[in-house]
Amino acid sequence: MTNLKWLLAPAAAVLILTGCGGDEGENTNSADEGNAPSGQQSAIGHGTEDGAIGFEMANDGSIEEASGVPKDEKAAILESFDRYIETFNTGDIDGYLAILATGEGAYDPEQERVALEQMSGQFDKVERNPSDMTVVSFEGNEAQLFANMETTIVGKENSDEVTEKGRQVTVFTKQDGEWKVKEVYYVGNMPGA
Repeated sequence: MTNLKWLLAPAAAVLILTGCGGDEGENTNSADEGNAPSGQQSAIGHGTEDGAIGFEMANDGSIEEASGVPKDEKAAILESFDRYIETFNTGDIDGYLAILATGEGAYDPEQERVALEQMSGQFDKVERNPSDMTVVSFEGNEAQLFANMETTIVGKENSDEVTEKGRQVTVFTKQDGEWKVKEVYYVGNMPGA
């Protein structure tokens, strides 16, 4: 087995907010990219500053699951990820904000609300469809979940539909006994990949 470590570049736009009015390959990162105050994250787009987030890939292209993850914790992490995706896809802003970790080094709920409302005003549809969800790291109160991600966007102005595929690592932390999304790292596939 080849021990490839994929380091994920900072997410320019986790939501893959592609400029629907321009070239399909153009990524305008239009929804409040990187506007979180110092020390706070933005679910729309942020990157790693002090540590690597990654995953191990086997020779056959499969992603290696972390060993020793308790079954009940794995189920809870996957359930939390499902709620994270569902609330985003259905536009349930309050539900989406409830799944985000808050506090120092996490999300600012008011800033996330503004970004999500702006996105809603720009797009008729932004839908993420994950596959191959795998817990790739687990250490007590923190876990990382890998997923292949297909994101479809439909603009309000011209109704063009753009779909992009990529990989996402979602970092979870336990707050008040629940798994919450602390950080998201996304890297899009190269064109033609």
